[in-house]
Amino acid sequence: MNFLLSFSISLIGLLLLLLNTILFIKNKEVRGKVSKVFIAYLVSLLSIEILCHAIGFFKPGSNLFLSHFYFLFQFLFLGYFYYTLIKDKYFKSLMLSLATAVLIILVYSYVTDPTIFWRFNELEILATSFFLVFCAICFILLNMDKHHKYFHFSLGVIMYLLCSIYIFITGNAEFIIIKEPLIDIWVLNSFFYIMYQLMILKEYRLLASFHKDNLVLK
Repeated sequence: MNFLLSFSISLIGLLLLLLNTILFIKNKEVRGKVSKVFIAYLVSLLSIEILCHAIGFFKPGSNLFLSHFYFLFQFLFLGYFYYTLIKDKYFKSLMLSLATAVLIILVYSYVTDPTIFWRFNELEILATSFFLVFCAICFILLNMDKHHKYFHFSLGVIMYLLCSIYIFITGNAEFIIIKEPLIDIWVLNSFFYIMYQLMILKEYRLLASFHKDNLVLK
């Protein structure tokens, strides 16, 4: 029962991700306004999430290895995404240096302990998440006085990844919030993931409404 509750809440996040991916791909006008890297990020995330849910449903606990692909792809796609968006040369150089340091950390963690591939790599999650939160905050601050895309998306990135960072910094991966019904830290993480997907959906609706307004003006 507790597993079904957690899985069902997680499934809502997956369905929202599926909806967002379809909307951004299907709407030609909106698709033309956003970065191809952003679309690729949604597609890669959806593919991993579907596989993760499928394995997790039939063999609970055996899908942990997919978390490495999830965080690595997220790091690569969103890291490059923000690198192309930020124009300030100092911050671009800083991002490149930090990204290189993160990659070195990841390589070191797997070389020193290859068995970590079959379980959560806390260092991987913290390093990639801190880097992306930094990128998202820089993007918002550097464009605070401008009308720009990806504002709500970036807020969602910061909110969701800070939740993940909190879980692994405090070491509360097994923390129980409410016993009946069981709500553990992972259910809370799923709620934040749902909010993240809702922020992406809001981004889509703003882009779609902006296009409609332009049509009316014409």
